Amino acid sequence: MSVTEPKTRRRFPRITSAAFEHPQDTQALAAVKKLPMIDKAFRKLMELGVERVFRIQLIGQAIHVTPKQCPKIYRLFKEAADILDMHEPDLFLTTNPYVNAFTFGVERPFIVIQSALVDLLDEDELMAVLGHELGHVKCGHVLYRSIAYFLAQLASRMLGLGGIASMGLAVALFEWSRKSELSADRAELLVVQDPDICLRLHMKLAGGSKTVFAQTNVQEFLRQADTYEEMDYSSLNKVYKLLQELWLDHPIPVARAKELKAWSESKQYQEIMAGRYPTEDPGITIRTCVHCGSKISPSFFFCPDCGKNARI
Repeated sequence: MSVTEPKTRRRFPRITSAAFEHPQDTQALAAVKKLPMIDKAFRKLMELGVERVFRIQLIGQAIHVTPKQCPKIYRLFKEAADILDMHEPDLFLTTNPYVNAFTFGVERPFIVIQSALVDLLDEDELMAVLGHELGHVKCGHVLYRSIAYFLAQLASRMLGLGGIASMGLAVALFEWSRKSELSADRAELLVVQDPDICLRLHMKLAGGSKTVFAQTNVQEFLRQADTYEEMDYSSLNKVYKLLQELWLDHPIPVARAKELKAWSESKQYQEIMAGRYPTEDPGITIRTCVHCGSKISPSFFFCPDCGKNARI
């Protein structure tokens, strides 16, 4: 992780996730919540203690990032959380040769960044990743993403009708998961407040090489998105695309970069940056978290700010 000069970034007091949620994310999540197996999957997730097992594993085998442990990373993390006006969840750093970061948990979500990711990115890019993961928490994505992960594992091990049902639910959850990334990408941009950083990040994640990164070009990367869309001239190409994307939990990188670029030029983004954004969800009866007093949506199982169970 290379070091860059510190910057002064805007903060968004009391911003709600409705300010930046992608409409496709909102629509897909509403559909997922209507699926009859969601409650069963949630109960099974809790019954098996998946979150607790994962947290115990991280405490024993990973680095818990705190003000005294990896303070530079924690400083970026804290600033990102302050910009989005939320309490930071637990952050862990693991040794892993794959470039990745993810958020998991239901009652007390946590974020994991992998060592290869930190080695690949500079500070601005890493802060963008942290903002992205915080965006998932802020939007209330973590419960359903955890269920998607759980069901994907279950579906890969099951046969027969039960396996088919689980796979059907997993497909629906992965479809929403791809849409949810578009909202988290917007949170990422709100944190770093520079679309060039985000586009550079997504190109690095697609290419994954420090050695040749100086030879890459963001505009050429964006042109790939146009090429990818133009391939829809063939019905067979559309089928291949569908099969390629079916089990992806993230959108195609070039399309994702193009979507983020378009939002950075939108009136919605400009209004947020000017300090004009919703601070509560319109048309929804907001309730209060019994643990920290934050205002939260009634659909959330946990508080996006403190991470504690909001259904108590």
